[in-house]
Amino acid sequence: MKPSSHHLRVAMVGSSLTRGGAEKQAVYMARALFEAGVIMRFYYLGGGGHYETVLREIGVPVRQIHIPNKPWKILAKLVGALRRLRPHIVLVHQFGDLRYAAIAGRFCNALTLGGVRSDGWYELRTHGCLSRFMLRLTHGLISNSQHARQTLESQGVLAEKLEVLPNVIDLRDFDARRDLPLPVSLPSDRVVAAAVGSLQPCKRFDRFLEAMALARRVEPALAGVIAGRDLGAKAALQAKADALGLGPPNVSFLGECHNVPALLARTAMLVLTSEYEGFPNVILEAMAARLPVITTPAGDAGLVVQHGRTGYVVEADNIQGMADALIGLMRSPETRTTFGEAGRQRVEQEYDCATLPDRLLAVFERFARQTRKVSVLRELDAQRRTHELKGEGGRNSALIGMARSTLQPFS
Repeated sequence: MKPSSHHLRVAMVGSSLTRGGAEKQAVYMARALFEAGVIMRFYYLGGGGHYETVLREIGVPVRQIHIPNKPWKILAKLVGALRRLRPHIVLVHQFGDLRYAAIAGRFCNALTLGGVRSDGWYELRTHGCLSRFMLRLTHGLISNSQHARQTLESQGVLAEKLEVLPNVIDLRDFDARRDLPLPVSLPSDRVVAAAVGSLQPCKRFDRFLEAMALARRVEPALAGVIAGRDLGAKAALQAKADALGLGPPNVSFLGECHNVPALLARTAMLVLTSEYEGFPNVILEAMAARLPVITTPAGDAGLVVQHGRTGYVVEADNIQGMADALIGLMRSPETRTTFGEAGRQRVEQEYDCATLPDRLLAVFERFARQTRKVSVLRELDAQRRTHELKGEGGRNSALIGMARSTLQPFS
């Protein structure tokens, strides 16, 4: 059956639906469009993942097109699927997936938009000469950070081809999961600093360990936890921790954590030590949990965290500065509370996912006007009038009821 011609049709394309920050944001976008009444499909080019189940539970149709080591067959099947859907918009959540979706989107004459989830440099370096080809085929790029936008502009990408849509967080879901049991125990007689992220070199957890070692010389009641899936760096980090005298309970490696809200609720502060980022989800989660944040200025981390108000922004290699911030927060529960409350307020006002439907459709409209996609503009206007996309993120009471009855908790 062909889709209705009287509704905006959007095809989202992605290859990864594992438990990750970029994948979670893809689900937020899919849910926002679904709640706004958009006819949509998610085309999944990977081999299975946690958020595939979440999408189906929301009610978003998912079609898997996964043919290992057969890129041309993937492309051919995606082109065929999109030509049947006839989408007005093809939304590609991560830059690398444009190698399939940008071509397929052009085949069906759709407004084709790509995503940038890191710092811009990562996308260009990873895909080399192919990145220029993908950039030419897309009508626009949606970055989650100002930093990535500036990077891409510095490399010759036209400013009008770039839009920034910051990450969001589902505060209702976060608060519901914060009080759930945590399968690991944290030291109850310590002030615990958390570092959360996949264990890989770019996260630079070695900086966290070095800062912890310096801080603990002054405040031995300080303890640390590192939570994240091992992507090859754990052995070296464990060896470094042992060499610095940071064995448990001084620093504990928790492995992958499926309930970050519950973990953060049991710690006193978050430390982010990354070399590069786009827009770190974990900072929003820490601020939602009313934690102060110590961060390097990686990506937009230094913009989201307000120095001296919601936490501290420390230059990447200033280990002593990081240690001093740990000591200061360790010694002052009042400062932790003040920073934490300010962070929570900032998230509620600026990063709540309730605002996403209107913001996402506004981005679509901007690119459609720029590229003179009249059919997209017509459907966007009809969508706005039919569903009265206004107020709190464009949600009317009927859509809220539908969403609440179908949504399952995110991880």
